[in-house]
This record gives sequence, structure tokens and C-alpha cells, in this order.
Amino acid sequence: MFNKHAHLKQPPVFYLAFVTSMCERFGFYVLSYLLVLFAKNVFNLSDTESFKLFAVFTSLAYITPVLGGYLADNVMGIRRSIITGLTLEAIGLAFLAFHSTYMFMLGLACVVIGVGFFKTGPTNLLARSYKTKDPRIDSGFTLFYMGINIGSGIAAFSAGIIQHYYGWHVAFATAAVIVFIGLLCYFVLRQSAKEIDSDPGKNSLSLKIIFQISTGILITVAILTMLIQHSTIAYAFFALATLSLLAYFLYEMARSDTQDKLKIIACILLIVMGMVFFILYFQMYTSINLFVDRCITHSLLGIHIPTSTFLSLNGVWILILSPILAELYNHLGSKGMDLPVTTKFPMGILIVSLCFFVLAYSVNYANQEGLVSPSWIVLSIGLYSLGELLISALGVAMVTHISPKRLYGVMMGAWYLSTALAASLSSQLADLSSIPAEMHDQLQILHIYQHTFIEIGLFGMAATIIAFIASPYIKKIAQIG
Repeated sequence: MFNKHAHLKQPPVFYLAFVTSMCERFGFYVLSYLLVLFAKNVFNLSDTESFKLFAVFTSLAYITPVLGGYLADNVMGIRRSIITGLTLEAIGLAFLAFHSTYMFMLGLACVVIGVGFFKTGPTNLLARSYKTKDPRIDSGFTLFYMGINIGSGIAAFSAGIIQHYYGWHVAFATAAVIVFIGLLCYFVLRQSAKEIDSDPGKNSLSLKIIFQISTGILITVAILTMLIQHSTIAYAFFALATLSLLAYFLYEMARSDTQDKLKIIACILLIVMGMVFFILYFQMYTSINLFVDRCITHSLLGIHIPTSTFLSLNGVWILILSPILAELYNHLGSKGMDLPVTTKFPMGILIVSLCFFVLAYSVNYANQEGLVSPSWIVLSIGLYSLGELLISALGVAMVTHISPKRLYGVMMGAWYLSTALAASLSSQLADLSSIPAEMHDQLQILHIYQHTFIEIGLFGMAATIIAFIASPYIKKIAQIG
């Protein structure tokens, strides 16, 4: 008889990936949700300057996994990479608790390189634990993504409350402690990853390699600290990294057979779709973040609700929708009716685009004080979260569907590089919503946000049409169902 629970049972390493990612994402998202607000309230930066700081930090945090994935696969092993990443992130978040500009920039740099070492590790281990065409892949990665969103959701809910009642330094210190707890959980569950580690991870490291890695970390922290403080240099660095990765893919394609060439091309095209989505996604931390801060009613039954706590609705919606989608994928998959990844991607872009039209429409219902009801945020973030699950949760699963096995780590790194580029480009869209420091008329502020959200929504709809047109061609190349 068909056993539903056995069908849904995930490999043992799933739990290691789930718990460590949940704790790491808590720390990272406490910083992400508070960064723009911290920059404006503590460093007195303008909207545009705050958006740039967020864009550079986030871009670097997503570009470093390209190198981290390579080191995990070819130099130090996946498990050591996870340990190194969690340690550096905990140290970096602890540095942020000090309100020194230098310590803050140094802390951001440590978090960035920590993310680089950690980010591809759990997903890489999880991908290696499934067999080819394993029917659990989509549901497993969707549930894994739910764990990530438990961490980010709790971070969003608690970060603002902790900051409001105890201060910025306590919020960042709490984030550091949770990441350290994730490190402890790794050591408890580490045996489940031993057999599926990359080859270097199964062998001891020489003193020479340990010295080279340690020196490289120190040099990289210094470079990242400089890049975070100089956005122009950072953007030039992103362009160089992109060109370098494209050159590497051309090299891989040149030495691949026809089938692998087509798989690489299909991956690149889907990554571009993902990048468009993330340009929209990062508005949550920039334009939407400040819209909520300025234009949403913050009081419920006389209780003040911090801005980042509103944004925790994203995690709530993810928790609600993830198991529903996972079960739907299993049900449709058992009947051979599941939608291909190439269709889910355009659908995700379409749904998240609708979020911005809802936000723009909500401005028409502002009260006499120029404030909008929180119910509009509940609806818009619900759409935002559904679109996110259709793309971001399956972005890494896409690699297991399509990518040649030897390129798992690098292709996942490429996925994060596209996210880095999206973060930098998203700041350009967010700049449309920048409010001049001298503007205090709430109706004018609402008008700027309404106009911006309509333009962002139209950008998303245009991208959706292109993605749907390209989808069948990508499916044919990738030969996925």
C-alpha cells in the first residue's frame, strides 16, 4: 500500500541543512531588515545613500558564495566551509553591536564573507543527498526553504521589537548568539553529512592550505570593508565578477558535450529570470521598507508595531504556503501533472508584480493623516511570498534538475551572483521612491510611492511576458518536465 509519510520522508542531512540555515538566516535577516533603518536613524544617511549601502552589502553577500562554493567543492570541503561561515557571521554580527563606524563596516565585511562560505553548503549537501529524478526534490527544497523563512520570519518579527525596547546593539548581539547556536547544532548533526561531503572534505587539510585559507580570509575582509564604504568601486567589482563568471561558463561549455552545453545554457537563461525576480524582491528591504515606515498605521490596540515586524508577514505567509505547495507538488508529481520549473518562474514574476499594484492601489484608501491600513500590507506581502516560493525556493532545485553534476557548486554560486546583481540593480528602482529630506507633506510622499510602485509593477509585467515567451524554448533545451 502507498505510504504517504514514507513518500515525504527526507534524507538525514535535510535536518542539518534545515536547522543551520534557519539560525544563519535569522542572524542575516536581523541585519537586512534593520540596515536601511539603522543607516537613516544612526548614521543620518539619505534614502539614496541608505539604498546604496544595502545594495552593496547585499550584493557582496550574494557574490561571495561563487568563490565559497568553489572552495567547498575543490579545496576545503563542504562541512568545513559551513563551520567557517557560521563562525565568521557570528563574529561579524557581534561587531555590529558596537556603534563605531569602523566596527560596523568591519562587521558587515565579516558577515559577507561568512555568508560566502556558508550559503552554498546546506543546499549543496542536500542536492548531493538526492538521486537522479528523485521525486522528493521539489518538496524537499520547498520545505528546506520553509526552514530558511522560519529564521527570517522570526528575525523580522523580533528585530524591530528588540531594537525598539532594548536598542540597536542588543538586536545585533541577539543575532550573533542565534548564529552561534546554529554552529552548535551543526556539530550535533554533523555525522549525517560525512558521506556526502566533497572529496576534499573527506581528507585532512595540510598546514599550507590552512595558512592560505586563513590569509585569504584576512585579505578578503580588508577588501570587503573598503568596497562597502565605496559603492562606485563595488559596482565595478560586480561587473568584473560577472564577466569572469561568464568567461568561466564559456570555458566549461567549450569542453562539454552537446547535452551539457544545452544544460548550461538553460541554467543561465533561468538564472536571468531569477535575477529579474530578485530585482523586485529586494524592494522589500528598501522602497517597501520605508513605505511601511512612513505610510502605514503602526498602532494596533494602542500597541506600537515596529516596521520590521510588519515585514515578518513574509515569513508567516511562507510558513502557510510552503507545506501547501510541497503537498501540491507531490500530488501533481504522482499524477505526472506537475508544472515545469520553466513555467513556475514566469508565474512567480507575475504574482510578485501584482504585489506592487496592490501597494499602489492602497494609497487611494489612506486616512486623513495620510496613513494606509495594515491590511493592504497583509495582502501585498501574501502575493509577494507566493511569487517568492515559486522562484526562490526552486532556484537551487533547478540546479539539481539541469546542471551537469560537476558544476553543482559553481552553478549555485552563479545563482547567488545573479542575486547580487539584482540587489545592485534594485537600488536603482528603489531610488524612484527616494523622499527628499525637506519634504514633509504626507500626501506628496504618498504620491511618490504610488507612482514608483506602478512603475515597478509595469517593469515586472513586461518581464513576465518575455519569460512566458521564452519558457517553452528553455524547457526544450533543458529537457525537463
